[in-house]
Amino acid sequence: MKKIANILVVMDAASDHQSALVQAINIAEKTSANIELFLVAYNSQFVSHWNFSQAQLDVLQKEYIASKLRWLETYSLEVKSLDIVVNTDVVWHSDLSCAVLAKIASIGASIVIKSTKQDSTLNRIFFTPADWQLLEHCPVPLLLTKNVCNYSYRTMMAAVDPERTHDKPEMLDANILQAELVMAELFDSEVHVCHCYQPMGIELWQGLNAVGMDHSIASGDFNDYSDAIKFHHQVVFDELLSQYTFDEKSTHLVAGSPEYELPELVKTHEVDLLVMGMGNNGKFIGNTIEKILDNVECDILSIRCLK
Repeated sequence: MKKIANILVVMDAASDHQSALVQAINIAEKTSANIELFLVAYNSQFVSHWNFSQAQLDVLQKEYIASKLRWLETYSLEVKSLDIVVNTDVVWHSDLSCAVLAKIASIGASIVIKSTKQDSTLNRIFFTPADWQLLEHCPVPLLLTKNVCNYSYRTMMAAVDPERTHDKPEMLDANILQAELVMAELFDSEVHVCHCYQPMGIELWQGLNAVGMDHSIASGDFNDYSDAIKFHHQVVFDELLSQYTFDEKSTHLVAGSPEYELPELVKTHEVDLLVMGMGNNGKFIGNTIEKILDNVECDILSIRCLK
């Protein structure tokens, strides 16, 4: 992750608590980065209405945008009082993700921070369609944060997949680890690294033998196979981490489905921030994105390394 110099904060006009801005201020105070408060405004009533002419609708749109700018200024004054350089912008657009992507390109944002919705009863984060679009296409680190009070990231975890079987940029895992270390230094956080892999189950193993497949896997012992798979993943995991100084207690190699094991790791180690990598196919590398994110109760930092 490059030096954080310009933070793009996607503001939420429907919320009283701007959790994205809270984290942006936390980061800006530690990095001297600028903050851009960005709001995407749209109201379908100001696009077409039987009782107004197009000229009148244009005036209504401009006044609507002006009112949103005044709303942003109330937050801008607070940020300026902290001696942080801040800019504000409101654009009229029906697609939030498209507007954010265009803004990233125009200002050269280092990181995008956006709040997500959290159900207080279920204590889970729910991602909007715009969140999914940004996860898939955002070319810079994307921090999705939940609606909570001001807090620091005490514990972070990077989820990596050192296997070469997926269509992913070669440096993605290294970029994930670098991003975690950069954030951990800013917040003085405890760091963890995990790699979840899913070996062949005993049922499938028995099925191979039942159909008489002449295959070295099927003809061997299941325990030997399990040990060999674990050894293989341990080797590639250790190779990835060999350039870093992670404590052995903070590295986790787990056999099982990532969609189930990763949320358990996050819960067990009380992780506040999970750092993951997006592949070119729009999914977190090696995992099922929807099933993982629906069950992870922490903030997400998504890294997408373009080929």
